[in-house]
Amino acid sequence: MLPAMTRFRAALTHFALSVLIVVAVFLVVYFLWYPPPLFAAAGGRDLFLIVALVDVTIGPLITLIIFKPGKKGLKFDLVVIALLQLTALVYGTHVVFEARPVWVVFLKDRFDLVRANQINEAERAKARPEHQQLSVTGPQVVGARVPTDPDEKFRTSITALAGIDVSSYPQHYVPYAEIKAEALAKSRSMTELRSLNPEALGAIDAALSSLGRKDEDVRFLPMRAGKRDLTALVDAKTGDLLKLTSHKPWKY
Repeated sequence: MLPAMTRFRAALTHFALSVLIVVAVFLVVYFLWYPPPLFAAAGGRDLFLIVALVDVTIGPLITLIIFKPGKKGLKFDLVVIALLQLTALVYGTHVVFEARPVWVVFLKDRFDLVRANQINEAERAKARPEHQQLSVTGPQVVGARVPTDPDEKFRTSITALAGIDVSSYPQHYVPYAEIKAEALAKSRSMTELRSLNPEALGAIDAALSSLGRKDEDVRFLPMRAGKRDLTALVDAKTGDLLKLTSHKPWKY
């Protein structure tokens, strides 16, 4: 089979197989680890594109360069290329996995998106059992309370200066049901959201339509998500989190 295959056909075959594998990984990343709109906002798209571009270009390119029908040791060379390519893909996918969003945390007056690699193992061990597991099917919604213990409050205040807020300490998590009344009290009207996004009124209408709600049925809260901030839509009566959107939640 190999002697009958040309260099360009071998590279094209390698490219096609690489694309199929990358598409399979993309489906997992996009629909499980970084569900919309987190794929773009939380940096999943950038990380994945690096992995994908390396995987679908370097391997096939090397195959194009080294492939020669009848060459001694060709099979060995191709196996080595495939193993190196697979290793790079596994490593890159692991990086994307470790940075996946695992918690959407209401804290004070906003939601924070927390990634798996933001959670320290020692801190996680102090959390309630239901808050020790890191989701692999999209982030879970919880609340966080500022600690009342003076030493812990001081510690978290210091780490907050370095960007590690209370939302990164799962031992301070509480079920969202316990805190959603506070979230509702801090929420803002859809009129304000529209004023912050005059260029996206149609998209806001579409988001409400997908929920089967009107402006008066929904309020919003800002959400810090990393690469860009998002908007969290909440039920105007219960405070339940309904949907995340890519609209600007404040002036900047």
